[in-house]
Amino acid sequence: MMVLVCAISGSPASSQNVNPTPQELSASVAEIRQRNKIPGLVVAIVTKSGVESIAVDGIRQQGKSNLITATDRMHLGSCTKAFTATLCAVLVADGKLKWTSTVEELLGSDIPAMHPDWKSATLEELLRHRSGAPSAPSPEDWKEAFSCTDSAEVCRATFVRSMLVRAPAPTRATFAYSNQGYAIAGRMIEIASGKDFESLLAERVLVPLTIKDFGFGIPMKSNKDSPSGHAADAMPRDMDNPNAIAPAGTLHMPVGEWAKFIAFHLGAEPPAALAGAASQLAHLHARGDIEPFEALGWMTADRTWGGKVLTHSGSNTLWYCVAWLSPEKGFAVLAASNQGSDAAAKACDEVCAAAIRDFSKNGVSATKH
Repeated sequence: MMVLVCAISGSPASSQNVNPTPQELSASVAEIRQRNKIPGLVVAIVTKSGVESIAVDGIRQQGKSNLITATDRMHLGSCTKAFTATLCAVLVADGKLKWTSTVEELLGSDIPAMHPDWKSATLEELLRHRSGAPSAPSPEDWKEAFSCTDSAEVCRATFVRSMLVRAPAPTRATFAYSNQGYAIAGRMIEIASGKDFESLLAERVLVPLTIKDFGFGIPMKSNKDSPSGHAADAMPRDMDNPNAIAPAGTLHMPVGEWAKFIAFHLGAEPPAALAGAASQLAHLHARGDIEPFEALGWMTADRTWGGKVLTHSGSNTLWYCVAWLSPEKGFAVLAASNQGSDAAAKACDEVCAAAIRDFSKNGVSATKH
């Protein structure tokens, strides 16, 4: 689930925006999906009010005729990381965590054999990929994580414990994208809250945002009528990364539900349960001082169409999605495909650019609501 941030340039920024018509957006999705030869494609334009426009084209599974729909669950891959960082913000607002909380403070008693070089790594460093967490797990840890049949919390504890008794990578303070770092952060969340990560994310982030259709792992496990994932050769396959790294990227939900979370990050009026987390948005979005100037759970970029933007992509190699947010302009675009491949990444990039271009036409302000 390595992050792949597409270089969308889009249209010149405009202070006046209008939604593309459903016909315009649908035509773009259909043309782009068919040209890139991927099974399914969904795109949404989001403002603080939620979904402004959504369009979908394609099929749920290669070789079958069932059409993919706007309410189908899509795998979010590494776009889960923004949810995990937001859950951390909830606990920071509660006083149960600090951005400066260290691995030793939270996990020291659980892992007495922790390697000394891990002890001072902070929650914020983990979320910014600057903790020394390895870019790839050891083959032994990965094999054990895949074969673990215990609860997600127990599997995660075992995975993290095995990692933390060894020395971190010699990259402390240097950006090194790491799913493993988010697994450690997830375990810190569990110790601080006394609840497993999956239940707490649902209780403290998803349910307050009225996100209902969600789950972890492949979508078909939660809803048998969900689309299948597809490999680069377009063959349907359904598998996911182990639940030990769920905080890094196993969440799934419809794009329209994802949009509720995105609207929160655009500055929508938060539900009471997320008022504390909303007060932490500036910290979540704050750019690091050194390239690639990452935020917490997000990557950052400068774009003519959106100013200082937030972005992230996700893929478990069988699905692909990407989000582009412009808090300055008050809108975002999301795209997702039920195939994980370069073609899917290209299609999502193209359809986001088309949505940005259409949305930047003259009209009413994107922040009209």
